[in-house]
Amino acid sequence: MKRNLRNYFLAGLAVILPAAATAYILWKLFAFVDGFAGRLAAYLLPFEIPGLGVVISIILILAVGVLLTNVIGRRMLQLWESIVYRIPLVNTLYRTAKEIVETFSEDRKQVFREVVLVQFPLPGTWMIGFLVGEAGGVVKDAAGPDLVKVLVPHVPVPMSGYLLFVPRDEIRFLNIPVEDGLRMVVSTGIIEPSTFRNKKEGEIKLNGNKQ
Repeated sequence: MKRNLRNYFLAGLAVILPAAATAYILWKLFAFVDGFAGRLAAYLLPFEIPGLGVVISIILILAVGVLLTNVIGRRMLQLWESIVYRIPLVNTLYRTAKEIVETFSEDRKQVFREVVLVQFPLPGTWMIGFLVGEAGGVVKDAAGPDLVKVLVPHVPVPMSGYLLFVPRDEIRFLNIPVEDGLRMVVSTGIIEPSTFRNKKEGEIKLNGNKQ
């Protein structure tokens, strides 16, 4: 009887805990976005409408996007950035945030292209990493031409990690989707695909195109 109760409890927990965590994160995100424009709307309206701040934020973002598609909007953006880039510290924060957004936009290639194994922090010790792309010119000039960029995320929160520049022939490609690699990191290795197959070097295209 105790064994059955334990199994029932674990089965229910396996369903409720992810659902509760997802709902909590979405609610916090909703409240965060709604708070900014919601306060402005509260001054203009005699009553409060939950979610109005989110709607206003979306409309504002779309309006700015439409404005930037014409010549006047682009000139206004150039003027704004010329001012921001002259302010110490602010220019670094603005430039970094802009590059992150542009990296994840549809105009850029996929950020994480392949799931790989890389020897880190010591030879013979393998860690999950994500192929980002080829190393840039400065790194190539300093360390060698055949380097690739690999992000080794922290476990279990993959929002930060280590950026490694690794020789191409020292990484091992795993034939799994990027989503499965992220699940392995977030679950601290508990969730692991049943089979791995190393990809041949010729099958991997750093530009994201598969033959």
